[in-house]
Amino acid sequence: MFGFTSSDLIGWVLFSGIGTVAFAWGKMKDLWQPRVLAALLLFFPYFINKGIWMWAVGLTLTTLLFFAKD
Repeated sequence: MFGFTSSDLIGWVLFSGIGTVAFAWGKMKDLWQPRVLAALLLFFPYFINKGIWMWAVGLTLTTLLFFAKD
């Protein structure tokens, strides 16, 4: 229909959800690094929408959230 697979949609929802929570957490703690990574998690699916690349970038950004310290 629009060129999306179920894997793309699941990744989009999953990484956007993680990005939303991480952005709120970074704002609450007043940390800039989690907010930047969260913003990237929220918007990268608009630019990278090919299955394996979206999952690779999303998992990389999510992993970097755990190491983001201010």
